[in-house]
Amino acid sequence: MFGKKSVAKQPVKSSKVLPPGKYRMGGEHFKDDAAFIRTAVQDVQRLEAYCGLTTDSRLLDWGCGAGRLAVGVRERFVAEGGRIADYHGVDIQPELIEWADANLAGPGFRFTLLDVANERYNPDGTPERTLGAEPGSVDVFYAYSVFSHMNDDDTPAYLRLIADALSPSGRAFVTCFVEEDVPGWEENPDGYGPLEWKGRLHCTRFARWHFEDHVNGARLAVDRFEYGRETDGQSLYVLRHR
Repeated sequence: MFGKKSVAKQPVKSSKVLPPGKYRMGGEHFKDDAAFIRTAVQDVQRLEAYCGLTTDSRLLDWGCGAGRLAVGVRERFVAEGGRIADYHGVDIQPELIEWADANLAGPGFRFTLLDVANERYNPDGTPERTLGAEPGSVDVFYAYSVFSHMNDDDTPAYLRLIADALSPSGRAFVTCFVEEDVPGWEENPDGYGPLEWKGRLHCTRFARWHFEDHVNGARLAVDRFEYGRETDGQSLYVLRHR
């Protein structure tokens, strides 16, 4: 598939291997090793509870970074060999995928670099959109703090790709900034949240009705919504086929 660069599989390393701090995306709290592992395991447990994740699942970690969720899978399922049927991590940042491939890839774990465009993280990437997954091939889809850095054209297009990728009973776990009584979509809104937003797509905020219009347009439904509990005040959506 154009824009998709697969990387070679290597043996899984020691369970103590963690990415260096400079490769840990998603918030300052992830710089602490114990918090990094704990939150990763907690997210795997939430995928079990909210999305039906089991050791037989095919999981797509979209925007995987250096493999935080892969670490969580390895730690959570250590009694079952530290793996699931298929963990597939994809990202558009080469240095993060290279680290994950060198340290976490192996049986049950694979990583793919996608050279797709994003104004913040890969402005020179191809405009052709892809998730790196075949239709109907994903049982559990995970995107933590990805839609929080996405423009309002890519958002509905990628939601449609998520719908295509999900298996009939599949679930998608995604986070984003949504609020009531705000414009449909804004980039780096002033005075919002705990940070000073700088640079393209540092924070993209949706009106809740607007994001859910995109969800409906992709023929997805909201299975679960939790407001403002995620990193920097993002909200959680669990989505399924309508």
